[in-house]
Amino acid sequence: MTQIAWPSSDHTRIPCDVYLDQGIFEKEQDLIFKGPNWHLLGILADIPKPGDFTSTYIGTTPIVLHRAHDDSINAYVNSCAHRGARVIRALRGNNKYPVCPYHNWRYDGTGKLTGVALEQGIQNKGGYPDDFDKNCHGLQTLRIETIKDVIFGTFHQQTPILRESLGKAIYERIEHICQRKLRVVGYQRQTLPCNWKIYTENNRDVYHAPQLHTFLGQFGVAKPVDRVRVDIHGAHSLLSSWLPESDNDDFPAQKGRFELEDTSILEGFDPLDGLQLSIACLYPSDLLSCLRNNWILRRIIPNSVDKTDVEYTWFGYEDNTEFERECIKKQSNISGPAGYVGMEDAEIVGMIQNAISKGDTSYIEFGGAAIESSSDHMNSEGTVRAFWKGYCESMNIPTP
Repeated sequence: MTQIAWPSSDHTRIPCDVYLDQGIFEKEQDLIFKGPNWHLLGILADIPKPGDFTSTYIGTTPIVLHRAHDDSINAYVNSCAHRGARVIRALRGNNKYPVCPYHNWRYDGTGKLTGVALEQGIQNKGGYPDDFDKNCHGLQTLRIETIKDVIFGTFHQQTPILRESLGKAIYERIEHICQRKLRVVGYQRQTLPCNWKIYTENNRDVYHAPQLHTFLGQFGVAKPVDRVRVDIHGAHSLLSSWLPESDNDDFPAQKGRFELEDTSILEGFDPLDGLQLSIACLYPSDLLSCLRNNWILRRIIPNSVDKTDVEYTWFGYEDNTEFERECIKKQSNISGPAGYVGMEDAEIVGMIQNAISKGDTSYIEFGGAAIESSSDHMNSEGTVRAFWKGYCESMNIPTP
């Protein structure tokens, strides 16, 4: 692996080797994704009934989120304790007792090994020794915590509790969003031609939004807000903006340079007390974002050093009215793989990956060099610098 010489102590200069080096990518899997960090795994509505599961990844490690037969919520590594084959091959479904297809080892939804083929051999010949203990051969499990309906997992027993790890602002924002029972609206997946950290930076970078996403202003999809706030806790960040109080019940009227043929995309409702934008950027690579009625959990999954998968879970409230459900569906055209805004982000991150070279350095000094714990403006790249500060700490990279 390349030995990284970090260019600056204030994290305003980033060596492009971190986006390109295979050795760095492999080290990230152990120190960051399997390290003492929480990872957003899903919501309770993903697995509403005993036996329900959904499969995903933390870094490059396959994971299953599973509601077991006893109604407990569990997560485990999707790799058989016998020879390492994938136990569950489906993306989601219901299976209270999954069986590895290779040698028929059988597990329950907690990851416990419950049955072994030919454990006693055949006619008392062969099989496993007398001291074979199924309790010692379960699947590797993760530690689980929830904030209301949102499920998190970590490999590390030493990871601080969620409230301490995420900080007050993010923890309470998730609680506020989960004031009512959540439902799944739908799922999407996409693959981006870039290193996972380029897309992670993009979602923390407010600086690019008015420059790249001109659609929002040109077509009147967004309007000036009453107030904004940025909260940073460690390597996590929370971006928030509120509409003027008088506008809380109405989506902004269309006042852009151009007109939409179908203006119903501008219709909406206010479930969060005037909160128009909420983007919780969770270190290392998860997002919980609300753009008016466009609510998404995004899991950023490193596929290879220059390829990243993004899993989208669109969600709303179980008791949304028919009008609200229609608004949610139409506003989903803004984000996502084919969204008006999402397509621009997908294009730009690929352009970055294809243009950088080892030895290059990026420059992140918009708003100065400070990392402020809170501010009343978004004219700064402090949230990006906070990510890189946390990254260096996770990777044990010294700074000058």
